[in-house]
Amino acid sequence: MKRVTTAVVAVVLAIVMAMPVTVMAHAQADPPVRLEDGGMFVPLRFVAEAHGALVEWDGANRAAVITRGDGEIAVVPIEAIGGFIENGVSWVPLGFVNSALVAFLYVPTRVERIDLTIWNAENFEDVREPMFSTDEAPGVIAVGFIEHMSDNLGARSAFTYRELEAAVWIVEELLAMGHDWDNIAVQEFTYWQIHDMGLTTLVPLNWAQVTSPMVLGVGREYQTRADRVSQNVVLTLPGQSERMIIVGAHYDSPPYASASDNASGTALLMESAQRMLETEHYYTIVYVFFGAEEVGLVGVYYFLESLTPAQRDNIVMMVNADVVIEGPYIVYGAGTAPVMDEAFFADLLEVFVEAFLERFVDVLFMQYEMLAADLAAMGIDDMSQVLPFDSFDGFVELFMADIVSDSMMVLYHSLMLGILEPVINEVAQKVSDIAAELTGSHDFELISIPNAIAFSSDNLAFLFDGHTIVNFTGLERMDNLSEEQLAMFPLAQDLFGGFTATVLHTPYDEFHFIEYTWPGMMNANLEAFVIFLEAILTGRFS
Repeated sequence: MKRVTTAVVAVVLAIVMAMPVTVMAHAQADPPVRLEDGGMFVPLRFVAEAHGALVEWDGANRAAVITRGDGEIAVVPIEAIGGFIENGVSWVPLGFVNSALVAFLYVPTRVERIDLTIWNAENFEDVREPMFSTDEAPGVIAVGFIEHMSDNLGARSAFTYRELEAAVWIVEELLAMGHDWDNIAVQEFTYWQIHDMGLTTLVPLNWAQVTSPMVLGVGREYQTRADRVSQNVVLTLPGQSERMIIVGAHYDSPPYASASDNASGTALLMESAQRMLETEHYYTIVYVFFGAEEVGLVGVYYFLESLTPAQRDNIVMMVNADVVIEGPYIVYGAGTAPVMDEAFFADLLEVFVEAFLERFVDVLFMQYEMLAADLAAMGIDDMSQVLPFDSFDGFVELFMADIVSDSMMVLYHSLMLGILEPVINEVAQKVSDIAAELTGSHDFELISIPNAIAFSSDNLAFLFDGHTIVNFTGLERMDNLSEEQLAMFPLAQDLFGGFTATVLHTPYDEFHFIEYTWPGMMNANLEAFVIFLEAILTGRFS
């Protein structure tokens, strides 16, 4: 699961925290961020030189020419990107710094692909027996897969050999189940392809993010693939109709065993793929095991970009499974996002800002104190020396100005906060009818929270592309967590009406700890989700 951060926090990390102390000292007379006509701007030379790049001025084209240490060159036409020149200083929009410039500065040295034969068919000719039989009760297979991934394939960080190892295991197990090699495709993408394609992800990708302790862990640099490759594994089950149901889950993870995030979603797809091989279905089913989710939903955006307009039009819905064992409450959301035109967006902003601050003011204050402490550790007691604010109120003003400048972020947070209600179209209503029928006929409750379509995971790429989303997750209630557990699970927060995630992004995200803490919960959740997913995949929606 990817926790979406806003540009201002990423910029503070990329610009301020990465700066050498000597550069910081030089910057004290020249704050790196300034407000101008409601926008935020940064001196381009300040940012580039802070990261060891050279800057030359091309007066004829009113452009800055930036040269990285490896000789790669970027040309930045100042006014064309919305910047301005004042007293010999080129100021560029903060959004440009957070996306294009930081991404350029943090790109590692390019190397050629090392092994182009990983996914050749002959490497997978020795097909073994499947790990489990469909004679097992629903959910048992998935729980077995979770245990296997947690114990043997943990720390599946993006662009690492362990992520590759997990992808190979997925392909081997799909073949063991009996799926045809011709129905399996592996979409490889390199770190550099994402930039060359101009691919937009929710959090702009840079190499410092990929190798950060939160993603890669500490002392695991050796795990990073030398040619910077990740991949999606795509399984297609042809149906009577060419219209598609996309079923997705990311298999990469934080640097932990990551049973919940997201061996659980991966395992659900694996069991479903094994059972649907023997089950009649009308629609074409496309299972996608996404790589590189934890660094900005890269895999899902790459997959979506690979689809033709006709294929996108053929999508019935996207079903996403992420962290389905965070607690014993079995939650789904079904719907699509409302369309936001200019007038709609303008009317929304005032309500949004008030609701956002009411909900997250404590989180913002914690971030502000962390920033102040980090600067103090660098010898800067007065943050106004390097930032355009010297108080919490100033930090909040800058933070909110950055969020409201991005309509997708406003849409995402407004759905999460319940300010906006999802559009419940015919497909979503049919999914909810299926859920209600199953809840009435089985010993489990499928809890409908429509706003869960905006839960931060691969579903967001499809949501913002206008598709119907069905999102699966398993949650706990905040009230059920002890003070000790709240301290153990720092990301626990009220998501929807008192529900919360728990172990994700912590060392406690491990199969045996989860089973000890919530005995039998994994089996109960996965049984419900397997049955629910099969009912969706065998249904008709138009």
